[in-house]
Amino acid sequence: MLTATIRLLLLVNFLLKSGACDCDCKAVEIGRSPQTCNADNAGSLYYSPTSKLLTLCNGVSFTHFGSMMSTYKPGTFQNPIESCSVLRGNEAESGTYWMKPLTNTPIRPFQIYCDFDLRPNGCALVWKHSYYQVTPNNNMRTFSTVNKPCIDLSDGWCNVAKKDTIEGSEQVTAAYHHGTVVYAYRGDRNPQLGKASQWRGAILNNPIKITDHCTSNNGVAPEPEVGSHALPGISFDKHNPGVYTGNCDTDRYAWSPPTDCRWLNCILPTQISTTKSLTQMTVAIYLC
Repeated sequence: MLTATIRLLLLVNFLLKSGACDCDCKAVEIGRSPQTCNADNAGSLYYSPTSKLLTLCNGVSFTHFGSMMSTYKPGTFQNPIESCSVLRGNEAESGTYWMKPLTNTPIRPFQIYCDFDLRPNGCALVWKHSYYQVTPNNNMRTFSTVNKPCIDLSDGWCNVAKKDTIEGSEQVTAAYHHGTVVYAYRGDRNPQLGKASQWRGAILNNPIKITDHCTSNNGVAPEPEVGSHALPGISFDKHNPGVYTGNCDTDRYAWSPPTDCRWLNCILPTQISTTKSLTQMTVAIYLC
């Protein structure tokens, strides 16, 4: 199979021979093309890793070429996406994709779950924890440096260690019962998310409700908990906004013996579960 680089060179050669470029073609620049095409940049070729398009400026307007750039569907190992937003559109489906963010340090492609139901532009799953189903440890905290691929919403835990490589200006916290979303809230991206020992990174700045099916505390955004009853970076609460030591909706793992409180301040509606609390619960964090 031809590599992307060879296909790029062949396409450039085709343009030169076909007469598509009737000026002195210049070197190919990697990145986005400029806003305008004029005599100053006539003959310039630009390649965008995001769109996989080669763009030619003929001195008057841009012409885009992309038929030879990639024969692989975006989100595959051979053609990884830079962010979930690359896939946005009517055909975008929630699922697992291969991603390779643009970073200053080379990074290998990795699999990640992209959700297009919470936000239309797509959200990347960067952390999750299934309470009671998973016995917690320090590796599972929201600020852990241990990487465990976030590829689906099944019971378990996951963590993207280098969250700063994931694009997105929004942050979402969502809670699920066996894959059914119970509540989801979005906010401005918290710059502390994933930073060492920063449990505060899970706080949603300027939270806005996306959906909330709780029969109690409906409209109250979830927050991390760090009181004596909680484990920082794992415990969450949906009660008393701005008070991070008062209560919890997840398991009180730090108590001896542990006191279970799943959905305690949410209370599940009967259409989701006839057991209104103390039943399966998964909390997830996304970047959108």
